[in-house]
Amino acid sequence: MKLLSRLGVAVVLIHGLISPTASAQSQLNYTTSWIGNSFGFGDGKWMQQDIQAISVGADGTVYTNSPWDESGSEIAAYRAGDKFAVAGSTHGWGAAGGDAVAVNHTYLYAAMSIGNESNALVGADYPPANQTWYGITRRTLANLATGAPFSGGIGNSANATKNSFVAVETATSGTDASIRGLAATDSELYVADTYGNRIVVYDAQTMQPLRSWSVAAPARIAIDTDSTLWVISGFASSNLSVLHFRADGTALAGPLTLPAGTVPTDLTVTPSGQLLVADNGAAQQILVFNKGAGGQMQVGTSIGTRNGIFHPVRGVPGDVRFNGITGIGVDAAGNLYVAQNGEGPRAPGSASVGQGAVLESYVYGTRVLNWRLYGLTFVDSGAFDPATPASVYTGSKRFTLDYSQPVGHQWSYAAFTLDRFDYPDDPAFHEPRGVRGEPIVRRFDGQRFLYTLDSGAHYLNVYRFDAAHGEVAIPSGLLAQNPLPGTWPAGQPTYGEWLWRDSNGDGAVDASEISSNPSTGSTVGNGFWWVDDPGNVWLATPLSGVREMPLQGLDSAGNPIYTYASSKMFAMPAPFTRLARLVYVASTDTMYLSGFTSAIPWDATHWKEAGPVLARYDNWSSGAPTLVYTISLPWNTQSDPQTTTVGVAVAGNYIFVAELYTDRVDVYDARNGTAVGYMTPGASVGGTSGWVDVYLGISAVERDNGEYVVLVEDDARAKILMYRWTP
Repeated sequence: MKLLSRLGVAVVLIHGLISPTASAQSQLNYTTSWIGNSFGFGDGKWMQQDIQAISVGADGTVYTNSPWDESGSEIAAYRAGDKFAVAGSTHGWGAAGGDAVAVNHTYLYAAMSIGNESNALVGADYPPANQTWYGITRRTLANLATGAPFSGGIGNSANATKNSFVAVETATSGTDASIRGLAATDSELYVADTYGNRIVVYDAQTMQPLRSWSVAAPARIAIDTDSTLWVISGFASSNLSVLHFRADGTALAGPLTLPAGTVPTDLTVTPSGQLLVADNGAAQQILVFNKGAGGQMQVGTSIGTRNGIFHPVRGVPGDVRFNGITGIGVDAAGNLYVAQNGEGPRAPGSASVGQGAVLESYVYGTRVLNWRLYGLTFVDSGAFDPATPASVYTGSKRFTLDYSQPVGHQWSYAAFTLDRFDYPDDPAFHEPRGVRGEPIVRRFDGQRFLYTLDSGAHYLNVYRFDAAHGEVAIPSGLLAQNPLPGTWPAGQPTYGEWLWRDSNGDGAVDASEISSNPSTGSTVGNGFWWVDDPGNVWLATPLSGVREMPLQGLDSAGNPIYTYASSKMFAMPAPFTRLARLVYVASTDTMYLSGFTSAIPWDATHWKEAGPVLARYDNWSSGAPTLVYTISLPWNTQSDPQTTTVGVAVAGNYIFVAELYTDRVDVYDARNGTAVGYMTPGASVGGTSGWVDVYLGISAVERDNGEYVVLVEDDARAKILMYRWTP
């Protein structure tokens, strides 16, 4: 590696140390909009980020459930394309939502869990030490926030759902014993105790157990028009089947004959007696079974485009182009409802919240769309395509923007770029959280490339595109600061950094395609990746300075080539003692760095932050860079909430800095470092947002008309904030 010494830095302080405080800045004149959610929260509504199960009421109301929604909408109700209720009391204080839901004419029954926060919560409302309750909360349909208590009900004595929970399983903490299926009549409640390998039947009014029978890993349950039950068995195994029982547990004819490759995820029965089976296999369809004259089930014409969203043009969403079906249901009026999350049901033990929620309603007979709702982004950010500011990528999606439209209506969902079928070896699936996020989009050598970070910014994923795969991002490379936890991929080193390049172009990680760099040891760990416009990869290491890995061209498969041997190392520049963020503008050889100094040193409690100081350096690659200015960023760790920074973006003549906890973007003049003003969420998004919870949570672009568009992650309500500002 080449070492460029910081001794060559010529210090030219234009403004010395500029200290823009909250009182010194003024609020700018801008508009607030958003991307990725059907609701902005200006009216108090948001579409939840994940749906694991649905149940459809007689009036067409769709009730949902999932273990986690960042703002507590695990259990919610939607009707006619609108959201009208959040159940609540399933979030925090040991409570979480679940993976099943059912309704009758009076009650909602939803799977949920109650833990004790690592034994911190004690008393009758919580399970004993080192245990978790998995069971069912019962609510009134008239008011989902109100529990429907019963004799023997437990939990939640401090809220409106007191004594309305029944524990079906008590499991050792860390064991996933979630209920995976529910179905209800006005008299009986059928429960799939997946962990206990049984179906349990409760009195729907008294919630007292009536009977049970053995079924291997039961999941979704559907009640037929003749009161018999259809049950998915073998959840999370390679031996999935659909079984048929009388209501007393007597087994009927053998398993339903499913087409090869079917992965059944949900069941429902139409008013006319057709059995519908959601298939999360490669087909991504809804299978239709008709009853023959003798009562036998005969497969009919499936609902949906074969291969769903991955039918050519791959990745393009559209009517009945399904993607990860988690729930289906029908109503008496002849409407079909389909919930999807880009993934399918949560695997046992997984904390996954899916890849973005979609809830659709169709006319059952014609497949004509009635309405559709989106909650598409979570712990993710947006990046503009350099070719046009009207195209925005997130980790797994692409949106188009029409800036002439009203607030909240500028965005359209254009593509899902993550293909779990063709590319199960996509590194994003094997990294922490198992999702793609924090994108950087670049165009060089006449091609488009997507780079993404994991949630801890330890791994830089590289993707390419080609015409044959449509909108799908093809895994192309990976730069890792350290070995990934676990056994994937085979061939990764046990120590030090490493990289992978898909030399044979198949999108799979082969051991022969991995290169390691043990000489750097752990010195590059906890660094921050950046890719400049020409495709060079930069790494701000915490203590060892800045490294550049110049692009070495493309290989025969179209992958960008990076090597450790061609890397260049730049020593830690004054005034920093630890680096946290990096933005390099190649066209002007300008480097922006943020981090910590001896005046405000780094501490481990602020491991995610961008730091209290930002600096600009000109002529960075010359060997004698010029320090133009430093900026003292907003930083007060004694306030409540704390004021700290988390993200930096540069566009045109301005620097945009996202604060972590305080819903604010600070704007500086990139030419001289002076504070210009700030932006906070407007009324269209309820005047609030969640924490900026990722390292690369902000991006910006200057449009041809001089307007600046700034995107900021909002993990609270499954969207990305969009600020529009003209200086």
